[in-house]
Amino acid sequence: MIDRDRLLSIGYYKKAPSFTGSDKNKHYKIERFKPEDADADQFMATIWPGPFSSENTPDEKKQSRLAEFSEEGLQELVDWMNQIEF
Repeated sequence: MIDRDRLLSIGYYKKAPSFTGSDKNKHYKIERFKPEDADADQFMATIWPGPFSSENTPDEKKQSRLAEFSEEGLQELVDWMNQIEF
């Protein structure tokens, strides 16, 4: 199970490009994302089955989701990633 406490603070995402992690066969990346048509930053989570890195996993095996750049948005992504089964 992916735990919110493992994803670091929002301040980290303001300075670093992304955070990657894994839980059993789930690999994930959380990053700050600013769509061209949006005024505010968002979180983007990408999740894929292991054992390979994102770069070595075909795009069709990856799933992504956007959420508000806030604590609530980060928790929403944690909940979403925990629902995915590989």
